[in-house]
Amino acid sequence: MEEANNGATSHKGKKIQKYSLAFKKEVIAYAEARGNRPASKRFSIDEKRVREWRAKKSNIEGLLGSTKGKQRSRLSGGGRKPLSAKLEELLLEWIENRHACGLRVPCKLIIMKKAEVTHHDMTENNLVDNDDFKASRGWLEKFMKRNGLSLRRKNSFAQQDPDRMVAKLVSYVIQVRRLQEKHKYKASDIIAMDETPVWCDMLSETTVDATGKKSITLKSTGHEKARVSVCLAAKADGTKLKPMVVFKGAKREVAALKQEFQHRAVVASSANGWMDTELTKIWVDSVLGSFAFNRRLLAWDSYECHMEDSITESLKSKKIDRVIVPGGCTKYIQAPDVSWNKPFKSSCTEKYDEWLGTVGINEETAAGNLRAPPRRAILQWILDAWAELPTEVIKRFFKAVP
Repeated sequence: MEEANNGATSHKGKKIQKYSLAFKKEVIAYAEARGNRPASKRFSIDEKRVREWRAKKSNIEGLLGSTKGKQRSRLSGGGRKPLSAKLEELLLEWIENRHACGLRVPCKLIIMKKAEVTHHDMTENNLVDNDDFKASRGWLEKFMKRNGLSLRRKNSFAQQDPDRMVAKLVSYVIQVRRLQEKHKYKASDIIAMDETPVWCDMLSETTVDATGKKSITLKSTGHEKARVSVCLAAKADGTKLKPMVVFKGAKREVAALKQEFQHRAVVASSANGWMDTELTKIWVDSVLGSFAFNRRLLAWDSYECHMEDSITESLKSKKIDRVIVPGGCTKYIQAPDVSWNKPFKSSCTEKYDEWLGTVGINEETAAGNLRAPPRRAILQWILDAWAELPTEVIKRFFKAVP
């Protein structure tokens, strides 16, 4: 005889008897042969339950015939029903209203409180009878599952209306084509630039380890949040321009690095490690330069300092036309984001892994922690990774859009 599954407990601490579909089928067969009451006594279950199972015989046999059905004990539509469909409708309406206004739906505890308040209002209006309702975490999880809800992280695409994004992209492409038709830029005169962070601890999320191992740990220097800003620019003919690297603070060391690497990179520092208007002006003067026979086109994103009046005037004086990639569209149409940022960072990570496994693993602080990689080493990784990037990767994208 198929045994019933015991041991489950309800939220009130009562034991719940759980029966497999095979057990139910056995009970049905016995009841059909000898009657409901003998089956009830034979298997120690209520006669009412025997009648219910016999009424659902075709469903039980159908599920047993499927692969997934053999692992189930509950029929489709079984289980405790929602306390009130109206309650869930009101709560869903409240969530949708917040979404429509662009507001974040609060944390779980606030949703639970909102459910309790909603139920209280319904009780006062005699819409439900049970006034002991509590929006527990278990209720919340089931409510979210029933209604297809889950905790989500925001992303840039969801913040844009699709029609509006398409309009922005089309407008940008039209602007670039009009400038191209007007000035007939050569491939060597079309430039794309972007700032991207390079982290001092370039830890990858994956590593080769034993299959099935529960705990995967990776060594680091503890400087995951420390980073430098790197400005990478290239031309449509594949020419890579001198990179600019911005460190946070460390003015004396940065001054020495600036002198040492002056022919290979523009090295600078700022209070927060990010580009600002002054540093953008330095990049324009040092990397783009003033001398050029032809008119040039520069494509970059809508970063605030890119649109400052002083930067605009500096570009005009150098006969450089500027196009701004619309906000939220850089990952679709900006050359660095689409083409070279990812392989560049992957190369930097490989160099970091090599350093950490040889030099870095042996360098410790007085407290016994691993030291962060030296700024000179980070700068060298950046320069090597940029130099190793194939020009074909750059050219391939510019054949479509700048």
